Amino acid sequence: MITKPGFYLFPMLFWASAAAADYKTDIGYQALLIQLGANIPTGDGVNVVHAEASLVESRDHPDYPIYAPDILKVQFAGKTFSFPGNKASTSPSGHADSVGTRFYGKDSIAHGIKNIASYDANAWIESLISPTALAPVNASRIANHSWIGKGDTVPETAMILRFVDRQVQRNEFIQVVGMNNGLSDSPLLGSAYNAIAVGRTDGRQDRGADAVDSIYIAGRTRPDVVAPQTTTSGATPIVAAAAALLVETGHKGAANLSQGSIDIEGVGTVYNAERGETVKAALLAGADRATQNTSTTDNIVDYRSSGHQTLNGLDDRFGAGQLNILHSYQIIAGGEQDSLEDGGNPNGIGLAGFDVDTEFGGLASNSLATYKFAAAADLNLQASLVWNLGVSNDLNLTTTLHDLNLELFDATEQNIAAFSASSVDNSENLWLSLVFGHHYELRVKSGEASPFIWDYALAWHMSPLQSAPVPLPGAFYLFFSALGGLGWVVRRKRLNTEAC
Repeated sequence: MITKPGFYLFPMLFWASAAAADYKTDIGYQALLIQLGANIPTGDGVNVVHAEASLVESRDHPDYPIYAPDILKVQFAGKTFSFPGNKASTSPSGHADSVGTRFYGKDSIAHGIKNIASYDANAWIESLISPTALAPVNASRIANHSWIGKGDTVPETAMILRFVDRQVQRNEFIQVVGMNNGLSDSPLLGSAYNAIAVGRTDGRQDRGADAVDSIYIAGRTRPDVVAPQTTTSGATPIVAAAAALLVETGHKGAANLSQGSIDIEGVGTVYNAERGETVKAALLAGADRATQNTSTTDNIVDYRSSGHQTLNGLDDRFGAGQLNILHSYQIIAGGEQDSLEDGGNPNGIGLAGFDVDTEFGGLASNSLATYKFAAAADLNLQASLVWNLGVSNDLNLTTTLHDLNLELFDATEQNIAAFSASSVDNSENLWLSLVFGHHYELRVKSGEASPFIWDYALAWHMSPLQSAPVPLPGAFYLFFSALGGLGWVVRRKRLNTEAC
């Protein structure tokens, strides 16, 4: 039997005074708008969850809980809100207003999101506690978590992380989670393997996963990606909104973009282009490793410099870099392109695209996946391989973490140009320059001696070379928190959670 845990939740209470729209140029949205015009995705048809820590700590306080946005604000006009928790918000939360504005408000890049389930974070966690993974409310595809925390006990923290990872794996329920605004021991939810962990472009948020148990170990690369905001509470919903644009693009593109799909009870048909692994890989492979921001003086200027190189090819401060929705959209719009082993085009892959292999690992399947291409110019390549931690769909919550590696083979020079081979992460990433006229093979390889069968998503993006990437250790486009002021704690039993 699983008992319901208690937890502390902290909303992010400090926000910059800059208008929420200032960041759109810096994340590539204005460039995407120029390219697509009225055809730009808006998050239309994507149902979401907005989970918030209450602004009131004690459940015995008459004002508890305060977690919902002010649905009467003009930012939320035309939206439909539901409140699935056991207790309604006693008054609006200003923190939730700020998060919602960036996630699905009328000024958000995902202003087409119409259906929002608003949760007290305690109630949302409780909704996961079940022998099997329950379908998300309203068939939601994305949840935003601008809060952080930890359980009263190590087993409670470990259990919650497994429930979260199980939701991503079993229901393709994408979890976008914020890191703490400073160094801390707060495993929830940034230490979840299958979540998309978000930081800030200044890189001053918490770094690395926290130690929980033998599976959720310390030091795994966190965050995955950053956004140009002064708090992770502000950065997280911007990434969640970008994920909504990709989910809409993948779903509406259907078989035009995907070569497979899965039907999930209570969710519906999820095409390969909109799967959680695909969206995460596209966000990582599309991110900017160097920036020239206009909305902030914070920029990434020394990506993967000495002392900041992670084993999975990222930067310990910035993850894959700053969100670039133009590039990530181009990856999804480039469509699914099979490896040669799965019957892919012998003439090679395009400059942007993705692949989902649902049967990889050598057990009645291939343990090597090859993607050939030739550099038609001096190019920059960014590629990300993502796979889920497996969690059994029962009360045992047994975990499975496979070891996959990613490398780029220069067929012209007959050498390995770059590789990413972390044994503890569930993403591998490449970032390097390509030489005009050279022929290459992007390779996904098993890192295990024994055969297995598992799924992965691979995303890649090639663009004209503008700056020389830092080497990793060991046709053109086919288409056009707030922990900055911690203050309040929410108790259930004793799960220490706070907003990021």
